[in-house]
Amino acid sequence: MKLSRGVISLKEAYGQAMAVTAPLGSVVSTSTAAILYAGHSVVFTTLLALLGSALWIYTLTSYTRRVASPGGYYTFGYSAWRNKTVSFFEALTEVFAYSLLNAVNAITLYLLVSIGLQVIGISPPWWVEVLAIGLGLAYPTLISLTDIKKLLGYVVTISASAEVVLLLALFILSLSKPFHPEYFTPDGVSGSNIAQAFVLSMVSISGAGAASYLGEEAKKPFKTITQGMWLSLVIGGIAMFLGTYALVALWNGSLSALANSPQPLIYEMFQYGKIPMIIALVLAANSLLASNIGTTLGSARILFNLAREKSAPMLLAKTAKNGEPLVATMMIGGLSTLVVVVSVLGLGISNAFAVVSVITGIFWLTGRIVDGFGVPVFYYRIGQLSWNTLFIPLIATALNVWGVGESLSSPDLFTIYTLVAILLVIGAWYFLMGRKGRPGSLVVDENNQVITIEEYMERLKKKIPS
Repeated sequence: MKLSRGVISLKEAYGQAMAVTAPLGSVVSTSTAAILYAGHSVVFTTLLALLGSALWIYTLTSYTRRVASPGGYYTFGYSAWRNKTVSFFEALTEVFAYSLLNAVNAITLYLLVSIGLQVIGISPPWWVEVLAIGLGLAYPTLISLTDIKKLLGYVVTISASAEVVLLLALFILSLSKPFHPEYFTPDGVSGSNIAQAFVLSMVSISGAGAASYLGEEAKKPFKTITQGMWLSLVIGGIAMFLGTYALVALWNGSLSALANSPQPLIYEMFQYGKIPMIIALVLAANSLLASNIGTTLGSARILFNLAREKSAPMLLAKTAKNGEPLVATMMIGGLSTLVVVVSVLGLGISNAFAVVSVITGIFWLTGRIVDGFGVPVFYYRIGQLSWNTLFIPLIATALNVWGVGESLSSPDLFTIYTLVAILLVIGAWYFLMGRKGRPGSLVVDENNQVITIEEYMERLKKKIPS
């Protein structure tokens, strides 16, 4: 029940963080969905999300500088609250949030391919939907079982760098048109719609925190993971913000046409010819696939670690020969597939894209609220509480609470049913197994050894003077 220890450097930690940030994929996925709510003020909500994400990454690195996790955010929640009910709930909300995001990205991949074919005059046959969505689910699942160092160091990092270059090029291109300062304001959009768009953008940019799942596998975990997250936030977050402005500024039609366009970036790039459009489509598709790789790696480690903590079936702790969680990874692929089937059959492809995106944000931000309020508690436990570890996490958490509250102000029936169904599954899982284990109790020391939080906290108190 061990992962590969100490094999990942800053390069791979940055790759994992950028995979889930997925700046180009976010522009064609969450930014496009956010336009439905905020119109051209999506630029404002993206800027707000970038600032909120900076506060959040500071909050998260307040943990990662002190605690390395082999299973993700829920370990940080337990280190603060010491309550296995809270940490188990957080662990499962992460699993479902990432599975929902996988589904959204797979649906977006189909929309990209479909629109791309239509733009060049080809009517996509019915099987394109099955093929594109199937690829968006199967490829990230299977490739996540390969060597993690090579996967993150080459496949993901290189593609992420190409995304950033394209987004910066789009922004430079947009400067050839009149500048629009009104895009940086709410401009008459309701608070509820601003919140919906903010949640979508916040989930994408804050994906930089996905490096925190690599505590057991990273060299110098306290330093490497923290640096990887900040590097991804600065590069990926700014690229996404500038790319979102370019997406809106380059649109030649009306605002309503932009809001109703399923993939405006494809239409915009086609103005400059088939080759630029195809380049943008390929890079965007690759970004979505990379995002699903990062979320699959992270959520599989949650399930794997829960099994080690006797809070999930031991079958989920089974690894492949290269140390990758085998059964847990396949379970995430299956859960993501289930989300796609249920949402598409229940809502249709376009509505599923928009509605599931919002549900994803609700679950993701809910877990972050637990972590945010926990930072002051954790630092109080180790005798290191200061103004910055008190106020900055509380401000970041207040933004998340606002986003979730506004998103839940007027939910549709599908959202209600989905939320209730997932909460029932989490509750049943906890009653049958989670409460019997110790979810969140395992951490990683500076030598990549997995130990209990109690043992580590004793070491920490002795190491850090009060």
